[in-house]
Amino acid sequence: MWWMTPVRPAEWHAPVRARPVIAALAAVVVAVTAMAVPAVGAGATAAGTAEISRLEGTDRYVTAATISEATFAPGVKVAYVASGTDFPDALAGAPVAGMGGAPVLLVPPSGIPASVRTELVRLKPGRVVVLGGTGAVSAAIETQLGTYTRGGVTRLDGADRYATAATISEASFAPGVKVAYVASGTDFPDALAGAPVAGMGGAPVLLVPPSGIPAAVRTELVRLKPGRVVVLGGTGAVSAAVKTQLGTYTRGGVTRLDGADRYATSATISKASFTTGADVVYLASGTGFPDALAGAPAAATAGAPVLLVAPTGLPAAVRTELVRLRPASIVVVGGPGAVSGAVAAQAATAVAGSEIARIAAAYSAPPAGRGAGVRALAWAQTQLGVPYRYGGADPTGYDCSGLVMRAYENAGVQLTRTTRQQWASTTRVALADLQPGDIVFWSSDGEPSGIYHNALYAGVDPVTGKHMRLQSPSPGKVVELVPMYETNLLPFGGRIG
Repeated sequence: MWWMTPVRPAEWHAPVRARPVIAALAAVVVAVTAMAVPAVGAGATAAGTAEISRLEGTDRYVTAATISEATFAPGVKVAYVASGTDFPDALAGAPVAGMGGAPVLLVPPSGIPASVRTELVRLKPGRVVVLGGTGAVSAAIETQLGTYTRGGVTRLDGADRYATAATISEASFAPGVKVAYVASGTDFPDALAGAPVAGMGGAPVLLVPPSGIPAAVRTELVRLKPGRVVVLGGTGAVSAAVKTQLGTYTRGGVTRLDGADRYATSATISKASFTTGADVVYLASGTGFPDALAGAPAAATAGAPVLLVAPTGLPAAVRTELVRLRPASIVVVGGPGAVSGAVAAQAATAVAGSEIARIAAAYSAPPAGRGAGVRALAWAQTQLGVPYRYGGADPTGYDCSGLVMRAYENAGVQLTRTTRQQWASTTRVALADLQPGDIVFWSSDGEPSGIYHNALYAGVDPVTGKHMRLQSPSPGKVVELVPMYETNLLPFGGRIG
């Protein structure tokens, strides 16, 4: 499988069934339909709809405080405080907070926002832990935080982001952990998608650059003596050379959880960790870190995965994972600017008995094609450079379905004309089972009813390793061979014998 790299559960940890989200979330549950998501607030759940809630605020600081208020009761043993303007120092702290049932609150460099002060008063934390150095959270803020706890304020930091992660690990985990997770320290998505699972499993997340293992991390791995190591993310995030080096610090081997992009990686992590029938799933933006950072400890507390989504569409891998999980409820962290109402509605539709869900429930891989797809793709390659023309189906110009129809006609197969007709007249094939010449489809609503574009799957580029599509894209462009684009891509394509 290429869209979501399969990993045996034994290579991760035993999949868990998500625990019920705490009752406080019920106050913000709303019902959604496939078309729109109502404004946040209490609402009745209509029959046949998926329950979805949104935890948001006017900015990242209010959002983090809102997540904390909805998740954690007063009297927490510890509250973690991290920078809201940069992610590295806090990445390793999210799983530790999740493990201890503690919130992560965010602050800017200038002071403690009113919303965070109010939440700290409500929480009455036994102590406060600052994540990162004074460049992330100033000494003045550290002093101010002392007024909100009787147990004092401590700081976990290091010379850089890698040393800080090692310091957090050393302060939180005894030697002999069952597993240590390793993620890129130069970007946030993979580490935050893995944070709830690490928190639930009592495991650290250590950070590395793409090219090597920093001395502080090597020292911590020697101290931890992990039973095994799991790399989060692809070779662009943590190189194959680093993965090989990690093998010297464990007797249990090193495995990797990754996907075609950050969204597919979050789905891979979820699939390896959670069984079907989840009580709740958290959705967060894959393009901004603050909401996912604050949401990760809440997800760990609820025993739930964090899936990352694009701003304008639900990625195919995430849609597939939602269909598999069939959660009773979905919690969106962040406002519509981070996760749009349309994306939230698509997520709800994916688990509400949609056509895609029914296809997924009954799916088995179809027989291999008998050559028509390969012949169609070969002919279509001869049309590269021909201009797009709406309604076109000849060498003077093609629209997307016109090109697909003519390609199959030249392969000896009569195919219907429009994109939706072509969906209806082909056999379903999951993205993971695609063969060159299969047809892939894009939809505005995540369902066949919203299909607006299609293309021929063209296999893997041997140079770049990217999965390719051959298409006639849009006015002003020409027939082209380009990498696959996952946003709005349906999780099933079409095959012709």
